[in-house]
Amino acid sequence: MRKYAFLLLLLLIPTTLFAQSSRDDDWRNRRYAPRENAFELTPFIGYRWGGTIFADQTFIFGEDVDVAPAMNFGGSLGIPLGDTGMKLQLMANRQSSELETGSGLFEPDDEIADIDVTYLHAGLEIPFARSRNATPYFVVSGGLANIDPQVTGVSAENRFSASAGLGVKLPVSNNLGIKLEGRGYFTALEEEDDCAICDYFYNEDFYQGEVNLGLVFSF
Repeated sequence: MRKYAFLLLLLLIPTTLFAQSSRDDDWRNRRYAPRENAFELTPFIGYRWGGTIFADQTFIFGEDVDVAPAMNFGGSLGIPLGDTGMKLQLMANRQSSELETGSGLFEPDDEIADIDVTYLHAGLEIPFARSRNATPYFVVSGGLANIDPQVTGVSAENRFSASAGLGVKLPVSNNLGIKLEGRGYFTALEEEDDCAICDYFYNEDFYQGEVNLGLVFSF
């Protein structure tokens, strides 16, 4: 229920901005055209869900355990690629949550252990259908996922991960904007001989999704 309430709140923000635009003549006449060659620094908060560790692939848990949905936070730096509007995006994004069991409709969730999931990615932000009121874009990225379960005898592991998503930037002034973004993550948890966490994840891949709301500072 918390996840859907948060998603609804994020969806209402751009809707409110567009409604205000249609009512206010001064707002309609403003032209905050973002500079194509501007750097963009974006701190953000969001909500992330997903991520399952399956019982038949672990020697630690006797049943499937899920990463509980929780808030995430981070920041990104957009580096302009000429005057194309494309950005090289560098991102750090962290979620602190719990591993829990009990996925049935009326089953209570049992917390097993804390877990931190951090993504360090580099990628491309590709705008399309730009206008004076909004800049929608695609984003693709790749990098590292640091998965750190707080379980005795199990250490954090770094694994290759990739993500893709959609977003929109809404200008507030020439140097400030609002960014709304949703993306999904894939993390490869292949088995390795020297992998301390492999008894834990054992060749199971890891999927998560999130929505983020950020402030864009252009300079």
